[in-house]
Amino acid sequence: MLLEIMERKITGTLHTARATRVSRYEFALRLAEAFKLNRDLIKPAKTDELSWKAKRPKDSSLNVGKALALLNAKPLNLNHALWMMKEASKTPKP
Repeated sequence: MLLEIMERKITGTLHTARATRVSRYEFALRLAEAFKLNRDLIKPAKTDELSWKAKRPKDSSLNVGKALALLNAKPLNLNHALWMMKEASKTPKP
């Protein structure tokens, strides 16, 4: 996507995050599932129960609608992106 944005000289704000909207908890569960990690170690928590130094929005997802409309290379759905991450992690590093 980034190469296409550069080649086509697209300007402005364009979010290229994943196309699947999930909570942080659901993301952690799917990540654990993709990498065959213990999902039982992941516990849900409410944002206001956490003692973060900076405030976080309840919904931190990005709107990828503009990228979907403009680009030939589309943002990936979460399952496909996690699969690609897993495959990339298998590649030996030089």
